[in-house]
Amino acid sequence: MLKSSGFNALRSAHNPPAPALLDACDRLGLLVIDESFDCWRQGKNPNDYHVYFEEWWQRDTEALVKRDRNHPSVIMWSIGNEIPEALGIPDGASWSRHQADFVRSLDSTRFVTSAIVMYIDTEAMTTGDISQLGPSPVPDDPEKDIWTKLTTQFAQPLDVVGYNYMHQRYAGDGTRYPGRIIAGTETWPHMAYDYWKETERLPHVIGDFVWTAWDYLGEAGIGQVVSDGNLTFAAPYPYHLANTGDFDICGFKRPQSFYRDLLWGVRTEPFIGVLEPQLTGKQLKFLPWGWEPVIESWTFPGEEDKPIQVDTYAVDEEVELFINGVSFGRKPVSQNKATFDAIYQPGIIEAVGYSSGKETSRTSLRTAGAPADMRLTPDRDTIDSKYGDLAYITVEIVDQDGHVVPTAEHEVSFEVSGAGELMAVGTANPMSEESYLGKQRKAWHGRLLAIVRSNGQSGDIVFSARSDGLPPLEIRLNAKEN
Repeated sequence: MLKSSGFNALRSAHNPPAPALLDACDRLGLLVIDESFDCWRQGKNPNDYHVYFEEWWQRDTEALVKRDRNHPSVIMWSIGNEIPEALGIPDGASWSRHQADFVRSLDSTRFVTSAIVMYIDTEAMTTGDISQLGPSPVPDDPEKDIWTKLTTQFAQPLDVVGYNYMHQRYAGDGTRYPGRIIAGTETWPHMAYDYWKETERLPHVIGDFVWTAWDYLGEAGIGQVVSDGNLTFAAPYPYHLANTGDFDICGFKRPQSFYRDLLWGVRTEPFIGVLEPQLTGKQLKFLPWGWEPVIESWTFPGEEDKPIQVDTYAVDEEVELFINGVSFGRKPVSQNKATFDAIYQPGIIEAVGYSSGKETSRTSLRTAGAPADMRLTPDRDTIDSKYGDLAYITVEIVDQDGHVVPTAEHEVSFEVSGAGELMAVGTANPMSEESYLGKQRKAWHGRLLAIVRSNGQSGDIVFSARSDGLPPLEIRLNAKEN
């Protein structure tokens, strides 16, 4: 899925990757930055790796490099992520050189890097309103450029210097440090256009790694959107997902992924993202790890005749918006976006792209009908009977014409019999309190994901789904020895 969306490299933030991940990258042709540590002697939490670093770093580094150096996908070794010692802590530079030299003694064929973070107010990250968090300006006076003073010695032993959230430094640091090779080792999705254009423009910048490709458990709510009160780095319970990423935790593409498709040239037709009517007109705040809370839907029952905001992403020069054949204007596209104020009416919404005055692209969404059925789509029909192989089954609530109903929140119950077992059920709802290990779950935006695991036997796996008001449904998978 990542490769089909244009990604060609992964960074194993912030710990060594699983062997299975490297095997997959070897097979698919994805490049890997193989990362060792999230901290050295200076910890980030009371009981993290800093407690063991001095005793174990050399053995762990040796084990990592020797384990992974025969994987062709590995192109770079990272000795750390946002290491506190990089920002002027004594002995940081010597530890950087010591580790880089040790890695090269084990593998001299690959580059060594470390991801260095921008200089930020860490207190504001946890206590204040950080809605204005963004790239720190580079001072015109070199004497006031604290980041340069703190990190220069630390970065010297590195073949490639990783910059986390600092595209504003790319051009200037190319002049300050002739010969420095930079990789954007973490970048903000909401500034994807700026990061990518600088990466394309500057030959000493070799790549861009968005934080993050996939949503995850932890750092709860860094992608949250608020309309009232302060915006803080951590969201309150029941938030449990970061709510960021080009893909949600179930592997469904999020709006920012469609935007990146257009930015990278993977897609040419426009994308329509709609702000739900109850959010339209409000002052929304979110961190640059977040995204406007638009959804790919034109189904908002009870909101007829109300104002609604529509974002379109496009590669065309202009976009015109139509609702049931009525134009809501034509607007120039800036940084692959054009935003429209419209009135919600059920039916069909269309975005038509124009370049040089001629239509060049078109896409549409239609209002879904009432929930009428379920659709079960496995990622494959046959899995290995060896214990532990997995099948991922997408569960969708659809109307009588087979369109997903984005408002459907049906609770769906699952059963698995035969040569498999139900491993997990989930949605991308960042605040759901339902267990991933349960046998039932409420749909979110009309979808769920179920994971079935082979139990070591050969034969059929029967997967069934039931929900009140909808016909029961089952599919069969086959588990056989490969």
